[in-house]
Amino acid sequence: MHRTTSGERFGPVRLIERDSDVAVVFAADTTRWAVVVQPGDDSPKASVILGVPNPRANFGRSFRASHLARLTVHQSGDPSVAKEPPEFGWMALTGIAAEGVSQFEVRSSLDTDTGGVGADGVVFAVLRARWREKLHVAVTLASGETVPIHQPSLRPERPS
Repeated sequence: MHRTTSGERFGPVRLIERDSDVAVVFAADTTRWAVVVQPGDDSPKASVILGVPNPRANFGRSFRASHLARLTVHQSGDPSVAKEPPEFGWMALTGIAAEGVSQFEVRSSLDTDTGGVGADGVVFAVLRARWREKLHVAVTLASGETVPIHQPSLRPERPS
């Protein structure tokens, strides 16, 4: 991480590759961004920038492992020529994981993003999804147990 002239931390923290697209996740003290870069005719182009607020510093993580605190979901995509919402877009999900959560998995009907939980407890996933689709989210505890996350903004896990 680098420091800006104002003293804020800033730098790349994760690289996510999807087919020919690449998302680079940047973190700062107050916000995280995923910049989606797609190949262009002459040079790559940044087509989508997803920004989500960082949870405040030192947020307590002593809550049930079946929850993500401060959960936010943001979607971005290019509207059609008729200004209709796109059929597909990129989604970013962020939140704070409870103590004892080691990994996360976020799924849409098109894509899956998995990763480790940051030292600060931050979960940040970036994936493709249908427009306004609700995501499936599960976390893995240090014990190896997988726990689905149940929140109104997410799709409930189907019983197997």
